Formats: sequence, structure tokens, C-alpha cells
Amino acid sequence: MEKTFKSVALIQHASAGQKKMLLRQKTPAAAWQFVVADRLEGESFRESVSREVAWELRLKSRSGFLVSSMAQLSVEYAETLCDASERLVSVTFVNVHIYREEVLQELNEDPLNRWFSAAEICHGQTPSGAVIDPQVVDWINRWEVIQPWQ
Repeated sequence: MEKTFKSVALIQHASAGQKKMLLRQKTPAAAWQFVVADRLEGESFRESVSREVAWELRLKSRSGFLVSSMAQLSVEYAETLCDASERLVSVTFVNVHIYREEVLQELNEDPLNRWFSAAEICHGQTPSGAVIDPQVVDWINRWEVIQPWQ
């Protein structure tokens, strides 16, 4: 059976006492996405998340954010594909903390980035109707990775 490894970056920053998570749009009309890293051969989940966060968010360096050395949650499940075959999916949720003001400013200046509350993420859309990646929202709600009141 084919197996795929995904690491979901839970990029966090606390502002005014409330924790928010960063999501990104690939294009202005697309759904809001988490940074999801496909693990390359020989890479740890931590290395793949660090690589993908820096690349997808177009950060000038890999300093300024900290990728947790332990996963918040790791799960495996069988996924049925369109041709009725199955694939084993391993999903790891990893906390990423932004700690440098310059990096936070870089992220905030990019209009394709936006900070979301846990309630918006768990609901799968914003009050204005903007959609959040349904696949990752399903994972988050199925395994209770985030609670709406966080």
C-alpha cells in the first residue's frame, strides 16, 4: 500500500492575549491554506516543516520562527482514492511560533497571509464566508487538534 507523509504547520502568534494561526492563499480567490509539508526522503517532520514554512511564506531566512521538536499530534489513516485503491496517510501537526518582530512584519505585509482564530478554523470559514482548506479543517475537527475556544 502506498504511504504519504504530511506535516501541517500550526503557525501561531499571540496578539492582544488571543492566539491566532497564520493561513495563506495561493491566489486571491483561493481557499485559505495551512502550510502543509510533504516529507522528503531522509527528512524529519521538523526539517520538512521548517523548509516549507520558509519557502511558502517567502521568508528571507529560517530564523525568526521556531518549529517544535515534538509533534502536537501524529495520526495515520487509510484513504480511499478515486480508483478504489487505498493509500496510508500519516499526518503530523506541528506548532510553529513566530518570535521575531521582523518576521511578523514580513508576514503581515503580504496580502496573501491572514491570521485566523481557532473558532474560524474549526468552523471552516470566516464570518465573511472565506473558505478554509476543507481537508485540513476535517483533520483538525476529527482529531480535535484545535478547540474553537482556544
